[in-house]
Amino acid sequence: MERLLYRRIYGGNNELQQVLLTIGLTFVIIALVNYGFGPTIKRIPLPEILSGSVSLGSKTIPMHRAFVIGLGAVTILGLWALLERTNFGVRLRAAVDNPAMAEALGIRTERLYTAVFALSTGLAALGGVLGAELLPLDPYYAIRYIVLFLAVVAVGGAGSILGSVVAALTLGILDTAGRYLVPNFGEFFFSAALILILFRWPNGFFHRRAA
Repeated sequence: MERLLYRRIYGGNNELQQVLLTIGLTFVIIALVNYGFGPTIKRIPLPEILSGSVSLGSKTIPMHRAFVIGLGAVTILGLWALLERTNFGVRLRAAVDNPAMAEALGIRTERLYTAVFALSTGLAALGGVLGAELLPLDPYYAIRYIVLFLAVVAVGGAGSILGSVVAALTLGILDTAGRYLVPNFGEFFFSAALILILFRWPNGFFHRRAA
C-alpha cells in the first residue's frame, strides 16, 4: 500500500489527503473482514500470565491493564529516543520538514518513508491487539475509535510524541471523569474539551514547526 498508494501523495502540505486515504482503506478492510468473518463480536482469551491482578496498596488493577500501561510507557520512551536521539530520527525530521533539501543532502527519503510506514503499521497492530481485551472486537473496531485517535493527534500537535501523550491523558481523564460524574451527558465533556482546546491552540499543544 505504501508503494502503490501513499507514495503518490507524499510531499507538500497534504496530510489531509493521507488521512482521507487511510480512512477510505479502513472502510474497505472493514467490509472485507465483515464479509469473511461476520459482524459478531469476538472474544480474545488472555494468556494465563495476564489473567490475574496487581496490588497497588489499597487497590488492585487487572494484570492485563498493568501490562498495557507498562508497555505503553516503554513504547513512548522508545519512540522518543528513536526520533530525538538517533541518526534515523534526525534524517526523518529533516525529510519531513524539507524533503527537497534532505534529498539534496543525500538522504534517501523514500526508504525513510517506507520504514516509518512499516513502523507505524506495526504500532497500530500492537495497539489493536493490546486493546482487543479492553474494547469490543468486531469488524468496526478500527473505525469506531479512529475519531479518538485523530483527536489526540490534533490536540497534541502533529509531529510531537509528548503532545500526543499529554493530549491522550487530558482527553481520557476528562472523558472518564465526565462519564462518571454526569453519566447522562455521555461524550459531552470530551467533545466540549476538544472544541475548547482546539479553539485556544489550533495547532495543538506541542505543534512541531518546520525549521
